[in-house]
Amino acid sequence: MGTEQLAVILGALSVVTGLTATLFAFRADAAARGARREAARRWDDMVRPQPHFTFVSPPLTGQPMEVEVENLGGALVAGAVVAAYGEHLFASELTLPDKAPPRRILLPYVLKAWQPARRPVFLLVAGRDVSGRWWDCLDGMKVIKDPRRWIDGHLKEMRLQGAVSFPELSGSPPAKR
Repeated sequence: MGTEQLAVILGALSVVTGLTATLFAFRADAAARGARREAARRWDDMVRPQPHFTFVSPPLTGQPMEVEVENLGGALVAGAVVAAYGEHLFASELTLPDKAPPRRILLPYVLKAWQPARRPVFLLVAGRDVSGRWWDCLDGMKVIKDPRRWIDGHLKEMRLQGAVSFPELSGSPPAKR
């Protein structure tokens, strides 16, 4: 076997080895992409803990309602809340630090309720996670696909259109009082 034949055989062997390595590299890259997609899908399917609300004390007429809120480790960073107590409606946007101790917030009085509530009740709780998606916290943490349309529909249903605005959620300017 001559030197030329040995060079041709070694060249062919290196080409085959290079092609095999390239094939395995592409397969490994595809597997890594699939694993990243699977991890992202599992993150989306994961049950997100709801923020925990506690009513502190009944509000006086025309005064804000004091509520204690705690983010129990979910990825919620912002939210919108509408609550009712007696003949009054209260609403506010809020920000929630992750896994922080409970903090007290004041839900400002919005207007007189069209239907009185015997005990404090939340009519709307929506939260935004770090990825920018909005979640309906009162309906099993369902994803809100179109936040503007969702909030407009809920405010219309509660007869609060024009009385309250959640610019963070709807992308609209705040309501005038």
